[in-house]
Amino acid sequence: MNRFPSLLALCAVLAYAPTAAAYTTSLTVIASANAAYGSQSYDADSKVLNNINSPSSYAVDALYQVPNAGGPGSYVETYRSAAGGFVTPGVMKASASASATAYAANVASASSRVSFADNFKLVGPSGRNIDLTLTYLVSGALSGTAAASGAVQLSTGDSISFTENGYTPRSFSCSWLVSCTGVATFSVPVNTLISLDAFLEVGAGASSYFKPTLTQSSANFGNTGLVYLGIADSRYQLLSGSGFSYAPVPLPAAFWTFVAGLYTLGYSVRRKSCLG
Repeated sequence: MNRFPSLLALCAVLAYAPTAAAYTTSLTVIASANAAYGSQSYDADSKVLNNINSPSSYAVDALYQVPNAGGPGSYVETYRSAAGGFVTPGVMKASASASATAYAANVASASSRVSFADNFKLVGPSGRNIDLTLTYLVSGALSGTAAASGAVQLSTGDSISFTENGYTPRSFSCSWLVSCTGVATFSVPVNTLISLDAFLEVGAGASSYFKPTLTQSSANFGNTGLVYLGIADSRYQLLSGSGFSYAPVPLPAAFWTFVAGLYTLGYSVRRKSCLG
C-alpha cells in the first residue's frame, strides 16, 4: 500500500528527463571615460554576450587622461572606469567602478548587468501544490555614487527583488508578502514546468567637478547574487533544465580546496609520467 506514492514519483521522474545544460545566460558590460563625447578625448569599451548552454563572463575598462601642459608624461585630469560580470545558473556576479581626479569637469561611468534563464519541475505525487522556498542571496557593497538592483522571477508569478544605492540601504520585495529579507516560501504546482529568470545589475559614476579631491565610486557584487530553491517534502525531487541543483546549502569552501588539491596532485602525477 505504501509503495504507490513511490511508484508515482518514479514514473514522474522517468517522464521528465530535462536536457543537460538547457539554459541561457546574458551579460552586458559598459565602461566609459570622457571629456567630450565623440571626440578624441573619449574612451569606451563594452561587450554584450548572449549564450545558450554555457556561462557568460567578460570585463571591460576605459581610461582617458588630459595631458598637463607642464611636460610630457604628466596629466592634469584622469578619468577611469571598469566593469565585469559572470553568470551561470544559480550564480551571478557583477562589478563596476569609476574615478575622476580633482576638478575633473566631466564623468566616468561603468555598468554591468548579468542574467540567466532556466526551468525546473518538482517531480513527485501528482494533484497538489507544495511549498517552495526561493532564496535570493545578495552579497556586495557600494561606495560613492553607485547603485545595484536585481530580481528572481518564476513563471508562477512569484518573485523576489532588491534595490540599493548610496542613499538608501538594501531592501527586498517579495510578491504576495508585505515585507521580506530575500527569502520567501511560495505554493507552486507539482509536475509542472516552471521557468526561472534572474538578473543582477550594478552601476557606478564619478565626476570631480568643482571638487578638490579625487572622486571614486564602486559597486562590488562579485561575491555574489546566488539563487537557491528548497523543498521540505522529501517525496518530491527538483529537476532543472540546466542540471543545476539549486541546493539551499552551498558546498563549504573546504570542499573546493580539497578538489583543487586533487587536481594539482593529478596534474603533478601526469607530468611526471610524461617526463618519465
